[in-house]
Amino acid sequence: MKKPSVAAAVMVAAIYFPTDARAQVDVVESAPVRGAPPLTGQPGAGTTPNVQAEIFYQLQALQQEVLQLRGMVEEQAYELKRLKQQRLDDYLDLDRRLSGLGSAGTGSRSGTGGSPDSGVQTPTPAPAQPAAQAGDELQQYRKAIDLVLKQKDYDSAIAELDRYLGTYPRGRYAANAHYWLGEIYLLKNDLEQARQWFTRLLDGFADHRKAPDAKFKLGKVYDQMGDKSRAKVLLEEVAASGTDASRLARNYLAENF
Repeated sequence: MKKPSVAAAVMVAAIYFPTDARAQVDVVESAPVRGAPPLTGQPGAGTTPNVQAEIFYQLQALQQEVLQLRGMVEEQAYELKRLKQQRLDDYLDLDRRLSGLGSAGTGSRSGTGGSPDSGVQTPTPAPAQPAAQAGDELQQYRKAIDLVLKQKDYDSAIAELDRYLGTYPRGRYAANAHYWLGEIYLLKNDLEQARQWFTRLLDGFADHRKAPDAKFKLGKVYDQMGDKSRAKVLLEEVAASGTDASRLARNYLAENF
């Protein structure tokens, strides 16, 4: 038997082992290349980007909450300021209404009241003022009251009330300005100044609604100054007046006389 030739052996190998099959086997990697990023399907893939996204989302949420809280604080501060201003406006409106009633009552009694020589200085009703002038008067008086009630700046309030009386000596709020000046000086324990302002109110605005309160305060001032007899006379007059200040006068008499 003849031995197979080399050509026959090559032909058999080409039949049973194609060239493309050997090429496919050659390109398969047995191990991953170092430094290559992990495939998406492998464990741990994409962990770092997810953490960063979560942190960024939480920061945005915190910033939004801070903005909302800041807005709530600003709303509450505005509401508090509005309520304070409304309280002051309500007081001034009540003050204005009662002052108007007092002026109306004075006008109704003008036919039977004392003459200019009777010794009682009855305030004459203030003439009608233009709207702009009336608004300026109210604004100036409101500024003074704001210094007293809201800012507690008594020295500035004294200067503002003095300026108001210099501009409107018989204005709608002149009696009230006298009363507040007496109150401020009494608070500052300047008894002589308090006595003068309460006395001026009683002399110049005897029929004003503030007169009983001023007389009660004047009685207290005389008591603190050591003039018990004059203080008792004033306090007893107020106690018998039936006004809102009468109860205060009765209590003060019971405690100090």
